[in-house]
Amino acid sequence: MHELLLHASVPAGRHAQVLSILAGIAAMQPQPFHEKHMIYKPTRPVTRVVKPVGGSQTLQLSIPTQAAQGDLFYLHLVEDLVTEGMREGGDRDDEEGKTDGDVVMGEAVDGVNEGEEVSGVPEPSTPPPSNHQSTKPPSPPNSSSSSSSKYTLQYRDIPDPGHLRPCTTRQIFDVPITRGDAAAFMSAMEYTHTSTHTLRGHRLTHASTSILLFQTLRSLSLSDPSSSLPSSSSSSSSSLPPNTQPQPQPQQQPLDPTNQHILQLSLRVATDRNTTKPELLARGVKELMALKETLRGVVELEAVERGVLDTRVK
Repeated sequence: MHELLLHASVPAGRHAQVLSILAGIAAMQPQPFHEKHMIYKPTRPVTRVVKPVGGSQTLQLSIPTQAAQGDLFYLHLVEDLVTEGMREGGDRDDEEGKTDGDVVMGEAVDGVNEGEEVSGVPEPSTPPPSNHQSTKPPSPPNSSSSSSSKYTLQYRDIPDPGHLRPCTTRQIFDVPITRGDAAAFMSAMEYTHTSTHTLRGHRLTHASTSILLFQTLRSLSLSDPSSSLPSSSSSSSSSLPPNTQPQPQPQQQPLDPTNQHILQLSLRVATDRNTTKPELLARGVKELMALKETLRGVVELEAVERGVLDTRVK
């Protein structure tokens, strides 16, 4: 799947004004979103050391193996932190035919589709509630309350080179992890946690374009973020209603010292048999540029440099 992107910075003093204008253009109320992004780094294959001996010198050469010569990419394990109360507005829009998620232009992907579930370690059976627990029965696995705490594994490729299009173009892939041990799943793929940040803001939808106005926050807590991942021992408590689960949030502050917000326009173009039709990409670029022209004078949207969105491990 391809993603077309445009970005702009919004000063803190203009946040409310820009959000109001976006709500008028999209003809919908802004939907709050709050995501915790846990960044995982792949483990590089061990290189083999060759020690050729000749004469009076001994050279030590580190030759990378074939697997280590390819590009390795960071992965994001994303946790949705939006509470049920914040979702109520979005659920009403869903009933009216609207969705607060991403809109995809094109057909579904063959094989593993966007939205197909991937599990880590299977969950054990949920024990019966004790007298100290709430008398409200646990939510079924496919209910909206349990799916609201799901994790999503996100892969983002480095943007395409050159200036073939007036926007940033890259390949992406999202895989929901709705059950099992997410930490064990990442560990089994030989990925280690490196850092954590949080995105908080509002989401709107205009035609096939997803509009995000958000800030990047960093936690002031030194605790291990991976400790909050679901584990086999805590799977029984994860089936409880969200309002019975304590969700302490560490103190956070904006990563940008100027307290600016980021405006992101993204449009996703689905692939057909692992290939993207050029006409779909052309339609997506045209729609994105039309929205950019509509917002001219409000914000200056542009394609960011390719190196800014480079997700390769260096």
